[in-house]
Amino acid sequence: MDNLIVTTESRLVELIECSVSKLLKAETPKNVPENISGTTAAVSFLKENGFDLSESLFTKSTARGLIPCKRFHNKRLLFNKKDLLLWAESKCEPIGHSDVALSLAANANRKMRGRK
Repeated sequence: MDNLIVTTESRLVELIECSVSKLLKAETPKNVPENISGTTAAVSFLKENGFDLSESLFTKSTARGLIPCKRFHNKRLLFNKKDLLLWAESKCEPIGHSDVALSLAANANRKMRGRK
């Protein structure tokens, strides 16, 4: 019992998080580019991160200025990885009690109009 260490729960969590973050930083290659060039690569990056959308919808949204990007030599599109993920997260809708409330309200409106 020579190696017994007494600590608080919060300090233990802090030590574990610090150790895990050091391991993750060590495994991440240093020369990973921050930008993605082209819509095809951007769509595949989003799919890898759980946001499945078609390339045509992505291209149309980019043309409308809805997706953050930069132009390189006035032709090639460059997308920042962090900006893409933030954009995709902003398009997600939370699922919760509001969906149930909307469904109940729609049923109540239908019944009030005499439809069943």
